[in-house]
Amino acid sequence: MNPAGISRKHNLITMTGLMMLLLVAVACGSDSTNAESSDPTQPPAATPTSGSTGQADPPSSSSGSGSASGLVFEVTDGSEATFTVNEQLSRLPAPNDAVLRTGAITGEVRLDGEEFTVEIDLHELTSDQERRDEYVRNQLFPNQPVTTIVFDGITDIPGGLLDGDEITTTATGTVNVNGADAEIEFEIESRLDDDTLFVLGRADFVWADFGMTAPVSQFFEVRDEVFVEVLLATQRL
Repeated sequence: MNPAGISRKHNLITMTGLMMLLLVAVACGSDSTNAESSDPTQPPAATPTSGSTGQADPPSSSSGSGSASGLVFEVTDGSEATFTVNEQLSRLPAPNDAVLRTGAITGEVRLDGEEFTVEIDLHELTSDQERRDEYVRNQLFPNQPVTTIVFDGITDIPGGLLDGDEITTTATGTVNVNGADAEIEFEIESRLDDDTLFVLGRADFVWADFGMTAPVSQFFEVRDEVFVEVLLATQRL
């Protein structure tokens, strides 16, 4: 699953998010309409169950909430957050896209209904221009390099995940940047490969969502909308 390019809409942020997929594997049972034995001395044949057929019961789900118990995944190497903004440099005749990336992501993804957090280190963002990277570190986020995305919890989840399962959905996280919170809706694509859960989240936000203004100087001018893409590679705990 490869991160895609710039998207569309407006309000609401970064980063740096998250998550989900699931489908239930339910197997068992047999034809309950089978005829009884023609021999009256023999009892009717018993309907087989998952235990009698040797098939494993599907993972249990918590009653009521629909959350999948025990489904907790830790963010690992291979994760990446990408921020894209449109900028106009004074030395160039036309605007271009500035793309900054970082793999400095920690946290977890929970599918059991509990709150979880993903953290992204903005001081580790790099682009094709060191001067731009220094500006991000020293001017935009000098005192709070780490942004957090907190999800209250994921519910209405089936009780099992199967290898190769994919899901497309949305999730809302509370994103904190420079001490300011904003609720951002992420479009989510997820896939389970063995014990690795890949989660790709995409969202748009504007600087004003976090009490900031779009950066501008005599050398450049940055457009208001920012597009963020967060790819999480997570391992089941």
